[in-house]
Amino acid sequence: MVKASVYRDSLESRSLDEVVGVIPGPLRELIEQPLPVTAWVPEVRSLSILIAVRDCHFSQDEAGLRAYEEWVFNRNRRLLQRPLYRALFLLLSPERLISGVEKRWSAFRRGTSLSVIERSGGRAVVAIRHPPHLLDPTAQLGMCAAFRAASVAAGARDVSSEVVCAAETETRCELRWR
Repeated sequence: MVKASVYRDSLESRSLDEVVGVIPGPLRELIEQPLPVTAWVPEVRSLSILIAVRDCHFSQDEAGLRAYEEWVFNRNRRLLQRPLYRALFLLLSPERLISGVEKRWSAFRRGTSLSVIERSGGRAVVAIRHPPHLLDPTAQLGMCAAFRAASVAAGARDVSSEVVCAAETETRCELRWR
């Protein structure tokens, strides 16, 4: 499960109005009648909406996947610059952000977990444990882009993120920063 704010924020940025008629019923309901941002929604439905956004607004090649990743990064960066989040992140360094990432993850998600696998100066590897095949390449890159945006919000510079493991039930993302 994931908070509805995840898919709602995406739809505010990129509409699916032109394809909503061909989207399956349960997803169409979430698009046409969005749940409150605090509601819980099955993560597979939220991810399906994000994949529909990618399919509708980005080319279906490697360049399109990278453009989608940048869109997720920029959308999350803007979200974290809003007054509430900006105040929270002013108190964090990238290292402190990484230290508390598991708790922040569980505030927005149930049924998946996030843990820090490796941490050293300017580098961290986080592992998302999830049900089999939940995260496709689009979702994996999107997760890494969101981690990159959070790192930038916490004051990191020259941040890069990369999927370093894409297994059936685990996705690992490596973050590097100055």
